[in-house]
Amino acid sequence: MLRAKKICAYVAERIEPQPEHPDPSALKPEEYLELYCQDKLVSPNTTLATLRAYIWKTGGDVVLYYKSNGRKPEVEGRLTGKPLGDPPGAEGVPF
Repeated sequence: MLRAKKICAYVAERIEPQPEHPDPSALKPEEYLELYCQDKLVSPNTTLATLRAYIWKTGGDVVLYYKSNGRKPEVEGRLTGKPLGDPPGAEGVPF
């Protein structure tokens, strides 16, 4: 089962370089990134199947938006170029 926290980890890998030796006290991606589907905040434990069934009720690809919640300021500068019509600070990720 693919969970929202795994999607946050995927997004984090794409927007910031991964250190060779990660700090054990570093924030997890789901602690500083938020996912939105249909303008609703998605819990990190929500599965993609649950999203499709209960939030994304239309056909086609599920579209998720991510944004920083401000807990990791160095990520804020990397989130640019949001498409029109998205929540403030959000980026679109179709799945």
